[in-house]
Amino acid sequence: MAFNEDSSASGHDEPWIQWFCGLKGHEMFCEVERSYIEDGFNLYGLRTCVSNFSDCLDLILDRIGPDDSDDSHLTQNACTLYGLIHARYVITAHGLDAMYNKYAAKEFGTCPLVQCAGQPVLPVGLKDEVGTHTVKIFCPKCQCVYHPPPVRSRSNHNIGSGGTVGVDGASFGTTFPHLFLMTFSNLVPDPLPTGSAYIPRVFGFRVHQSARQAPAAATTSPTQMIAIKRGGDADNDGRREGGGGSRHAKLSKDGNTASDKPANKQAFTTSKVPRSSSSSRYQQNNAHNNNTNNQSSNVVAADAAANGANEEEKKRKADSKQPSAGDNATNGDSKRRKRSEP
Repeated sequence: MAFNEDSSASGHDEPWIQWFCGLKGHEMFCEVERSYIEDGFNLYGLRTCVSNFSDCLDLILDRIGPDDSDDSHLTQNACTLYGLIHARYVITAHGLDAMYNKYAAKEFGTCPLVQCAGQPVLPVGLKDEVGTHTVKIFCPKCQCVYHPPPVRSRSNHNIGSGGTVGVDGASFGTTFPHLFLMTFSNLVPDPLPTGSAYIPRVFGFRVHQSARQAPAAATTSPTQMIAIKRGGDADNDGRREGGGGSRHAKLSKDGNTASDKPANKQAFTTSKVPRSSSSSRYQQNNAHNNNTNNQSSNVVAADAAANGANEEEKKRKADSKQPSAGDNATNGDSKRRKRSEP
C-alpha cells in the first residue's frame, strides 16, 4: 500500500486521522479512537507488517508534526499501519457502532443489482493480507460481492507493483460485513424471491436454454459424419439380408432401431462401423435360431417317447386285470360240483 506524493500530509492543521479519512476515496473509513491506538495490546503483531513502526505510530497519533515527516516512505507506511488498525477496530463494539451510522446513511453505496432496489452494501476484503486485493462491496440481500464505484475505490493508495490505484481490502478484512449483520440482525434484509431473476426475451417470448448451446452438427467433423452414414448403411444392409423378421424393425435417423437407442438419449458413437459386422450378426442370429429349433424338436421327441411308455404301462395293467381261459374253466367246474351236491 503506497501513498501518492500529490496528496502529501504536509501543510494540514487538522489531526492526522481526520485528514486521512477526509481524503477523496476514503469515505468507507471511520475514525479510530485515539485510546484504541494507544493500547499496545490492540497493536500486537503489527510491528512486523510495516517498517519504522514507532515513527508511523507517532505520526498517526500526532506526536510528530507533518513538517517533521517529509519522508514520503514514512507516510506510506503510516497509511498501511492505519489500515491494519482500522480492520481490527471495525469489529469491536465501538467500531461497529461507528460503521452502523455510515451504513444507515448509505455512505458505502448501494447494490448495483436492479432486483435489490438500492439495498445498502458493506465494505469487505477478499483477503486479510496487505497488497492482494482492493476493497469490494457486499450486498446482504443478494449475497453477492461487487466492485465499488470508482469514487469510493479510488484513493491515494497504490496496490501492488502494477500501479493499480484503490483502497486495500485488508483495511476492512473478511470478517467485518458478516459480523456486522450478526450484531445488527434487524438490518438483515429479506432474500430475493425465487422468481425475481431476470428472464431474457425476444419479441416477448422467453429464450430457451437450447438457444444458448452450440448446435450439435457444428461440433461434428465431416469425417465423423461420413463414418456415421456408413454405419447406418451397414445396419440397413444387414436388415435386408435378415428376411421378414427384420423388416418390421423401425429405423431411426441415426440408422439404429428404436430398441437399440439408449434410454438416456446420449450422443451416438461416431466411430466407423465395418460392413461385415451386420452380416456376422445375421449369421449369429441364424445359428441361435437353429439351436433353438433343435432344442424344441428334441423336447417334442422326448415328450412323445414318454407318452408311448405311459400307454404301454396302461396296457400291461389292463391285461393283468383280465382272467385267463384256464381260470374260467376252473371256476366253471367248481360251480357245477356245488350244484350237484345234495
